[in-house]
Amino acid sequence: MSEKKGLVQQFSSDVWWLVLLRGIALLILGLMLVSRPGVTIVVLIQFLGIYFLADGLISVFKSVKGRKYMQGWGWGIFMGVLEILLGIIVLGRPVLSTILTTGFLVYLVAFLAILLGIMGIITGIQARKQIDGEWAMIVGGVLAIIFGVILIMSPTTSAVVYLVVMGVFAVIGGIVQIFNSFNLRKAGKKGA
Repeated sequence: MSEKKGLVQQFSSDVWWLVLLRGIALLILGLMLVSRPGVTIVVLIQFLGIYFLADGLISVFKSVKGRKYMQGWGWGIFMGVLEILLGIIVLGRPVLSTILTTGFLVYLVAFLAILLGIMGIITGIQARKQIDGEWAMIVGGVLAIIFGVILIMSPTTSAVVYLVVMGVFAVIGGIVQIFNSFNLRKAGKKGA
């Protein structure tokens, strides 16, 4: 049992800053979407492409680094690869991506939100004995699932409403990620 605690402590110490970076990026994206929904959609789509690419790379790196410490690390790689592919597609074809935004991209974002929400809930439940504040992961997961379901139910929602809602969830998700990064850092310093 002591060896497992040491592994969790080492993992927390190694990756807390990645979670912080992800949270800051998500918070910035959310603030942009909430404060400037009228910005040209192509620019926002390119920013989303960069975010998906960066977040996917962080997810893959974190999952590979954490394979010794956590169960289900393969799902993190799978989700990261999906985000990387989405980022490459969006950056490679910004005009086409913009045209497809109300259709394919909305469903893809909804699918990713639901998957990330499920993963957040599972991770929060599994981590409840190792860290404080696991409720934030669970709440973030539930909000992501709700967001995904809303997108699937109403794909023709106006672009401005879609962007503002996406921004609000991104701000909440960013704050949750930042909060969790400091919990991981604390766990890494003094043990789970």
